[in-house]
Amino acid sequence: MAQALSEEEFQRMQAQLLELRTNNYQLSDELRKNGVELTSLRQKVAYLDKEFNKAQKALSKSKKAQEVEGLLSENEMLQAKLHSQEEDFRLQNSTLMAEFSKLCSQMEQLERENQQLKDGAARAGTAQAGSLVDGELLRLQAENTALQKNVAALQERYGKEAGRSQAASEGQGDPPGGPAPTVPAPMPLAEVELKWEMEKEEKRLLWEQLQGLELSEKLKKKQESFCRLQTEKETLFNDSRNKIEELQQRKEADLKAQLARTQKLQQELEAANQSLAELRDQRQGERLEHAAALRALQDQVSIQSADAQEQVEGLLAENNALRTSLAALEQIQTAKTQELNMLREENTGLAAELRQRQTEYEDLMGQKDDLNSQLQESLHANSRLLEQLQEIGQEKEQLTQELQEARKSAEKRKAMLDELAMETLQEKSQHKEELGAVRLRHEKEVLGVRARYERELRELHEDKKRQEEDLRGQIREEKARTRELENLQQTVEELQAQVHSMDGAKGWFERRLKEAEESLQQQQQEQEEALKRCREQHADELKSKEEELQGVRDQLQQAQEERDCHLKTISNLKQEVKDTVDGQRILEKKGSAAV
Repeated sequence: MAQALSEEEFQRMQAQLLELRTNNYQLSDELRKNGVELTSLRQKVAYLDKEFNKAQKALSKSKKAQEVEGLLSENEMLQAKLHSQEEDFRLQNSTLMAEFSKLCSQMEQLERENQQLKDGAARAGTAQAGSLVDGELLRLQAENTALQKNVAALQERYGKEAGRSQAASEGQGDPPGGPAPTVPAPMPLAEVELKWEMEKEEKRLLWEQLQGLELSEKLKKKQESFCRLQTEKETLFNDSRNKIEELQQRKEADLKAQLARTQKLQQELEAANQSLAELRDQRQGERLEHAAALRALQDQVSIQSADAQEQVEGLLAENNALRTSLAALEQIQTAKTQELNMLREENTGLAAELRQRQTEYEDLMGQKDDLNSQLQESLHANSRLLEQLQEIGQEKEQLTQELQEARKSAEKRKAMLDELAMETLQEKSQHKEELGAVRLRHEKEVLGVRARYERELRELHEDKKRQEEDLRGQIREEKARTRELENLQQTVEELQAQVHSMDGAKGWFERRLKEAEESLQQQQQEQEEALKRCREQHADELKSKEEELQGVRDQLQQAQEERDCHLKTISNLKQEVKDTVDGQRILEKKGSAAV
């Protein structure tokens, strides 16, 4: 009964060990998945950092040529990144294929071993008929402990009495009567040895069959793990392929956006060049008109000076002064026109920069929305990781409970073994007492019961051999069970070490998660501060440009007022010249009339 209970406990412990191993495999798979998700999150964070650095670089660039160079360098960097990711994917694919081939070879080897074990079990199937004598073995275990010491004492006594009887027969001259009891002893011993060899062979075959069953179970588990690894490999391959496609699509979209941007910048540059050419033509026409008006005035003055030669000398000085003033006015006008052209060019450039800053601001706002969405995704992923870590903690608690149950069962088994040892000691003491009584009885009844004694001795020899074999088998079984218990204890210690390592990994994941959250918050704050600085800088630049534009407008108004004043002086001078000419003519007419 105790042996049946111990076998049930052993089977239950084996089932618990299998469950612990499956849980360990599941936890290792989940740990690997968590590691993959953590690496993907790190890649996302690195990508966000790079995108933020790119945005800062794009904000810091003010000239169009530098922006074009930055876009080209960004394109080259994206191409290099795509090539590096393709190389990483190829390396991962090659490693996965190598692992797959290794697993296939291991599966083939295990299948061959399983087939060999099945063949050995089929050959040993005929030898399993003797396994139905468990009841008789249980009955003989009690008799074995009672007869073990008795048999040893009887053998010693039988040897002594055989020696004495042989010496007495040699002294009396009666050789046929002495060695009679020693002749039939070897035959039962040979039969017992044969039975012992047969039982040993049967137990060996049973042990091989048990190992074959364990190997078949291990093979099934490895097949299941191989199928699970294959499905995980397919999912990883599909995920990597989807990521590569997404990267290619992003690259194409970025290239299209950059091409559209460059085209827009080229169009704006062409429009600015056209407006500049139109302004130059307009200023050239105004200069030609002023030169024509000046030449007309010079012709009119020369014609009028021919009529009034006497007043020419006085008027020449005034004319020279007018010429100098006109030259100064022309210089001032050319300078003002140049300043006006420069101001218009600056105005157009500022307007273009303003539009560019607005587009960049819109792009930054879109990138900010993308970053916020990615941040929310990373937070969701972090929450999922926390849930998985909580589940791992719960599974860890379950494992510790199961380990405690296994320890309790091992302690119960140890207590049962101690009780069995005490019972064996008590039975040994009883056997010693009975042996003393048997010795006294045997000394009194040796001559009367020699034939019965020899028959009982043969039976005792046979029983002794059987019981010795049974005891040896039980001792081997107990040793095997103790070894299995030691192995189970080692596996329990290994599982505890794995649980501690998983606790450390959990703490490391939590620290890395906190660091990632802190870095994301810090990056978000830096982005908000950078956007705030850009807005303030943009507002300051707008204010400064508006002030400069207002100053230019004031300068234009002053130049217009000066021009009006100069035109008024020119018209006054023309009127004075005309009045002097008219007065000269009137004086000439009066002189001619007087003559």
